[in-house]
Amino acid sequence: MSAAADPAAERRPTIEELRMALVQMLGAERRLRGRDHNRAGELTYGQVRALATLGRERELTAGQLARSADLNPATVTAMLDHLEAAEIVQRHRSTEDRRVCNVSLTPQGWELLERKLASWHAQWEQKFVDFSDEELAVAARVIGRVTDIYDALSARPEPGAPDGADEVSSGAGSGVPA
Repeated sequence: MSAAADPAAERRPTIEELRMALVQMLGAERRLRGRDHNRAGELTYGQVRALATLGRERELTAGQLARSADLNPATVTAMLDHLEAAEIVQRHRSTEDRRVCNVSLTPQGWELLERKLASWHAQWEQKFVDFSDEELAVAARVIGRVTDIYDALSARPEPGAPDGADEVSSGAGSGVPA
């Protein structure tokens, strides 16, 4: 096969290395979500994501929380049932519109979230201590660019894909070709 016929021959090795690192990172996150079961007194990764969003916004509806945390609304409803039973969140009717149910953290929820976030942030600080702020800023820009690529691919089907299917979604279950 000639170099012109082999698309891999034209790839920049460093871009390919980045792409493969992202495939591995997305796989690790998928494994984290799949193996992160709720243990007594602990929050799962998904719960921390949702509660961190709730902590930033102070009060949200379940639908707003699902959108903000990028979670499925049915998942958030079930999650809120468990978190409310554990007295981590509270639901209450809006004073402006009785049809609206708002969710907020309880004092226990704030304490648990703050502990979990402190642990999470300490782990990130420790793992990245040997990188300069400039290097981390470049990494953030690169990840932002990758996010743009994924969003663009998910917004439109690949040309020539049957029935509007996204050809990219066939790779490793992560939306990234392997």
